Amino acid sequence: MTTLLVLTAGQTDVQIVVDGARRELRRDRCAAWHDEIERRASSWRIVDAPDRKTEPPIEALPERELLLCTPKLDAVLREVVPASALLLETRRDARSAPGDPRFAGAVLEARLKARGAETVHRRAYLQGTERLEDRDKARDAVIRREVVHRLEQAVRDTIEAVRPSRIVVAATGGFPVVTNLVEEIVRLHASVPVHALQVADGARASPPTADRAVARTSVPEPLVSFQSRRRVLELIARGNLLGAWAIAEPLHGDETEHAWTRVIEWLACFASSLPIPESCDIPVLTPRRMAVRAALRVELGLRAGDIPRAVHGTVAFFEAAFWDHLGEKTSRHPSKRQFKFHVPPAEDLVRERDPARLAALSKNKHREDRARPFIFKETADGSDWYWIDDSEICAIQIAKHYLKLESQTKFGQALDHEIRELRNDVAHNEPTPALMEDARRQMAAKKLWSSDDRFLTQEIVQRVLGDLDVIEPESLCDNLIAEVRARLLKHQL
Repeated sequence: MTTLLVLTAGQTDVQIVVDGARRELRRDRCAAWHDEIERRASSWRIVDAPDRKTEPPIEALPERELLLCTPKLDAVLREVVPASALLLETRRDARSAPGDPRFAGAVLEARLKARGAETVHRRAYLQGTERLEDRDKARDAVIRREVVHRLEQAVRDTIEAVRPSRIVVAATGGFPVVTNLVEEIVRLHASVPVHALQVADGARASPPTADRAVARTSVPEPLVSFQSRRRVLELIARGNLLGAWAIAEPLHGDETEHAWTRVIEWLACFASSLPIPESCDIPVLTPRRMAVRAALRVELGLRAGDIPRAVHGTVAFFEAAFWDHLGEKTSRHPSKRQFKFHVPPAEDLVRERDPARLAALSKNKHREDRARPFIFKETADGSDWYWIDDSEICAIQIAKHYLKLESQTKFGQALDHEIRELRNDVAHNEPTPALMEDARRQMAAKKLWSSDDRFLTQEIVQRVLGDLDVIEPESLCDNLIAEVRARLLKHQL
């Protein structure tokens, strides 16, 4: 396994050992002391970092041999010995940036190679008299874009050169805005597992211990929770349930945030037609009526601007409502696509039981025969079993003559040949922009969709749902969104 270690160098990464204890360098003179260490290249060496740390910081370097230590790096190396490392450092002039740890990268490189690292890549993201930010430009007010580019280029080049099988990020030194950014850059460009480490200062323990590197546990900041919930609600209002889950999913593993992210998980399962967790307590997502789910999917598809999904769903809505009604009057064979009737159909809807006559009819292409939708198959267990033809013409005949549902019949009639061809185009061909614009026009002309792309506002849709005892069908989607919004707003950190 080839491990790449990514480090950022800061003021406390290199410390001085005096009388068996380590001491930091005075921060406002860090650059000057690092220049002196660089000049005294032959009179310093690196030793193991003592557990004990004393104050105050070093005011002047000892004249004798310098004993340097790298406590944070040593803590990391106790957990992982990388084959390669990327060191990100600052090398600005001492007069323009007196706090820069200018020579820290060189010391850390020496320590890494002494401990077995084969290659160490060092990149300076600030040099000369440069500043981290430029407050005169909005895009550069926190960190200049040029600096971001350098950091990204360094990460990208190193990953391409090393081709690691694992990356460990210990971005613990330097500017917090840089350390946070570096980890995200690594995670973006990595195609292998990325592990983040943080280092606890062991000198603060009683008694003092060595610094310890541990896996960083990410606890979302309050800002992230509020931003994520706001963005999720915006996407849900526009019908984009899967997009909302993409925002919520990174927080799903957090014990506190899980209270609201699980709601978005339910929506994502609904949108993907996946099993919804049993913990779901939003009834409209798990209704007994298939037509309710189908209607919601059409409405959400239209709000999301997903015309192909809405076209497909409009036809599926008719079929779902059809079987919601027919399922109450039939029982399905446990192993075959055959049905027996609780309420016998009228004779004119049943095809001939005589096998010879049935064989003759099956070859007959006359409309009146194709419009007779129930085909006797067999008698078993004391019941007559039928195959039900629920294709276009036959489904309308069932709705009109057997189910006796005027609204269902009218909806089926509105799904004429052209509309059903649109569905076939969506399912089997490329739904071109011109075709989808024509679909919107046709759906609006049939009053299946409104002129502003709404489904549940249409009277013909509301009547079909009303026949299924759905209360206030026009509010199904708005009520769902309102319920989700209420839960996300009530969430307590």
